[in-house]
Amino acid sequence: MVLTSPKRPDEAIASLINALMPLGERINVTSRKRIGWRTKETSYMYLLLRGEISVLRISDGLLLGTTNLPHVFGFTEMLSPMGCNMLRAETDCTLMCIDNALVLPEIDKQELWREVAELCSYHTANMLHRDLQIVNQRTPPVVHNYLQELDRLPADRKYRVNILNYIQERTGLSRSSILNVVSTLKKNNYIDYERGGYQLKINNLPD
Repeated sequence: MVLTSPKRPDEAIASLINALMPLGERINVTSRKRIGWRTKETSYMYLLLRGEISVLRISDGLLLGTTNLPHVFGFTEMLSPMGCNMLRAETDCTLMCIDNALVLPEIDKQELWREVAELCSYHTANMLHRDLQIVNQRTPPVVHNYLQELDRLPADRKYRVNILNYIQERTGLSRSSILNVVSTLKKNNYIDYERGGYQLKINNLPD
């Protein structure tokens, strides 16, 4: 079963970025650097302006989601802090780092609570979508879903991604169980890939 991803609230995200940009400090973050929400004195939220960012679960490093589009991170951690996730730059990134103390007054001033609600609802829907893909599912359908997700990436990104690493980082499945499914698919000509598990090509996945 192919699951449809939640619709991204692009207008709400653009409105929030436009409102919050003047409050932040532009920072450049190198690839693979991890980014926390707070220091001893201050907590922060972030606007992604350039590059690709992932959200990771702190307890085990499980990758919960990735985007390379302009985005706003941190409302949930600001309004209901749990301290259970962090950000990681997948490429060199440009972010706006904003002191949380400045954010809510500006949201009130510009009457942007609807946009905040749309963004938070989108993040919740993405987590539900992710759970439907992997929780209580057999290994083959989980692998198939993530192969299709990988296949939808832009070509310049897709061909640099290792198939096993991509799926394991997002599901927690063992490499051997993923490899068993992927190898069987290749053997039966459902997919193809180059040596080392790169350059995925999907021919026709089984139901």
